[in-house]
Amino acid sequence: MTFRSTVLHLTLLLSIVTSGCSDGNANAFFYSSTLDQRTKDEQPAVLKTLEELVNIESGTNDAIGIPEMGNYLEGRLKALGAEVTRTPATSGVVGDIIVGQFKGSGGRHILMMAHMDTVYVRGSLAKAPFRIDGDQVLGAGIADAKGGIATILHTLALLKAQSFQQFGTITVMFNTDEEKGSLGSNELIQKLAAQSDIVLSYETGFIYEGQEFFVTGTSGVAVVEARVHGKASHAGAASPTAVNSMTEAADLILRTQDLQDPQQERLFNWTSIKGGSATNIIPDLTVVSADMRYGRNEDLPLLEAALAERAQKKRLEGARIDLQVTRLIPPYNATDAARGVMNKAVAIYAEVGAKLVAANVRTGGGSDAGWAALSGKPVLENLGLPGGNQHADAGEYVLASAIPRRLYLSARLVSELGQGL
Repeated sequence: MTFRSTVLHLTLLLSIVTSGCSDGNANAFFYSSTLDQRTKDEQPAVLKTLEELVNIESGTNDAIGIPEMGNYLEGRLKALGAEVTRTPATSGVVGDIIVGQFKGSGGRHILMMAHMDTVYVRGSLAKAPFRIDGDQVLGAGIADAKGGIATILHTLALLKAQSFQQFGTITVMFNTDEEKGSLGSNELIQKLAAQSDIVLSYETGFIYEGQEFFVTGTSGVAVVEARVHGKASHAGAASPTAVNSMTEAADLILRTQDLQDPQQERLFNWTSIKGGSATNIIPDLTVVSADMRYGRNEDLPLLEAALAERAQKKRLEGARIDLQVTRLIPPYNATDAARGVMNKAVAIYAEVGAKLVAANVRTGGGSDAGWAALSGKPVLENLGLPGGNQHADAGEYVLASAIPRRLYLSARLVSELGQGL
């Protein structure tokens, strides 16, 4: 049903777009008024796409939902005319990364990306079904990042309807495991970003106190596992050689509190502890884990060195601490070139009477923009539908009223960037 209604809409758009071009060229982009109306007309189809996306439960590594979502996205991209390839995710991650490519008549190379996985486990849809409540469109994963997927698909539909060809390539990537750090897909993200002139990432549009923002940074994320070894003994008749691993772990937690430095955009929080097997046994092993976030790639080695130094200041003689730090996702920091694209986007948004602020804001979360930014190419984040309550069981939403203006922004931006304007 979605495809049929979209094709009808696109046919109508194609029939009027040539008369709306400023120079009569079928490849020149719409007058603003024409595109503004077409994006409003597209809103019901976008809502239908959102419903279809939400109804596929695609939690990371879901053996049913991730393949189903991959098949759905492959079908949608092929219907739009893309050449589609499927690349199995690595590192034991379930599913295929879906890449669609459109070849134009010449111009710049653009990568559009969003992730198909969510944080929700199978069965969550019963608590967080697709529904519309006033201006809020709710459902599991709808903001993070199924709203971004829908924006990409319908942006491409608008461009196809206009027979827009003034670009080198438009590559679309839907990856499998962003919510777990993209360990199974980051190599392909980096490769495709390096082959592109600019990267557009369709994570949730950021909202604060009713104002829409572009963030200029996301956080790098790493996890720490500290295995604290001691020597077990009976708790009531403890051997003089006993070493309580839990006591040493507790002291490690206390002596690393100064690693937390929000002013330097460094966050360090111990988040889990496991140890002991019985109340009458001094434990010989305690495992504590921490979440580490940082603003610049060069910060991670500094944090690792500081953590290692604190770990050696042991409270108990005979204790041993083994540290393992695993980087999940690098930080994203907008370059001057990316800020220039942000300014272009702000101006485009204003054409339909909407306000978008490019502010010096870093989110506490990580995103695939960090992997793409390693290419050195400009990356623009937060092009998905604005919303909130990400990862909340029943409250995650996007704004229905924002659909037309976000489509307008996306279509105009891709058109101008493709032409090198």
